[in-house]
Amino acid sequence: MSFTDTAIIGAGPYGLSLSAHLSAAGVVHQILGQPMRAWINFMPPGMLLRSEAFASNLHAPLSGFTLEDYYRQKGMRYQPMGMELPLETFVDYARWFQSNLVEDIQAVDVVNLRRVDGHFQLALSDGRSLLARKVVIALGLKGFAQTPVALRGLPERYASHSALYGDLAWAQGKDVVIVGGGQSALGLAALLHEQGSRVHVLMREAGVIWHPRPQASRGILSRLARPDAGLGRGWRSLFLSEYPGLFHMLDQGRRKQIMERSYGASGAWWLRDRVVGKVKISFRTEVRSAAIDNDQVILRGISEDKESAVAADHVIAATGFKTDMRQHAFLSKEIVDAISVNSGLPELTSNFETKVRGLYVIGPASAHSFGPVMRFVYGARHAAPSVARHIAHSLKADARDGVWSSAEGHVLERTGE
Repeated sequence: MSFTDTAIIGAGPYGLSLSAHLSAAGVVHQILGQPMRAWINFMPPGMLLRSEAFASNLHAPLSGFTLEDYYRQKGMRYQPMGMELPLETFVDYARWFQSNLVEDIQAVDVVNLRRVDGHFQLALSDGRSLLARKVVIALGLKGFAQTPVALRGLPERYASHSALYGDLAWAQGKDVVIVGGGQSALGLAALLHEQGSRVHVLMREAGVIWHPRPQASRGILSRLARPDAGLGRGWRSLFLSEYPGLFHMLDQGRRKQIMERSYGASGAWWLRDRVVGKVKISFRTEVRSAAIDNDQVILRGISEDKESAVAADHVIAATGFKTDMRQHAFLSKEIVDAISVNSGLPELTSNFETKVRGLYVIGPASAHSFGPVMRFVYGARHAAPSVARHIAHSLKADARDGVWSSAEGHVLERTGE
């Protein structure tokens, strides 16, 4: 049995940022998972990030490790706003950040997490076990894909969720219907069209909200009227981007209202010319049933207040995600029951700690407690230092109060993975 002070489950932007902060605080920890796995395996090549470059930094405890620093080192031209940021470049930046600030990553999955005698026992996919005083779940949107009822039960050959892509070469020359009207749907539509797929987008909204290309240089009056922020432009965006602690202080009903009304279906400025006039879009459309007929998916519903039917070789649900901690199969029932409220949402303290002492949740799963900023990379600048600080102080307090006895075991040995 190996032992560590803190185990981080997940090695994406939040997990890597937290690891860097824990190292700076002198906290012995293990980060578990394949680095940037979701970004590498489940996002299509050629995708551009929705966030502006200045809002796409992993967060380090010291200067010199922003995206701008990476661009400068590589001799590439950088713009904080109005610059297209390819997925591949962002992943390379994260790897550079990791190589400089994250000492060791164990490329394993956690298959079981449970409480044992006041600490956490983690069973790992390679057969090893790990004992930890603190655990941080930093898994992004994994397991939270939300599929419309009408599309559930269709064979994988004919239907999938946008969370699964990935290379899109399988769809070349095929008829593909995308259900959804947000960034994910529109981004996939552009990439599929450009590789030769015939794409039809079905969205419930009356039209697409296209964000204008941001202007990096603005007058002082314009900046005062609508300040730039990590999630967009305006005072509302500034509040949601920079003050997640204040968001956490709101009552649950108000937080839910803000989450439901903020940053809905829309498209980035760099997508408009790749979609408008090139991809077929049906507005005010609701899919009510789906069936397989003659080796095609037949979607029936209402479009513009009329009954409609659409046929395709494949349908992709780009219908977002819904946080539900019960979907994490590795969590013991005891832990799930303790941390889940409101249909699986975790209830978190101001330090991102769940009702189970020593267990933290960061990233998108913390958004209902700290606001929509946690759905974006930008939120790592708030979560990583806050959680690292709380863990470091908590461990010191526990040691001082004699809560932890000396534990036998050793930190997981470095592997060649």
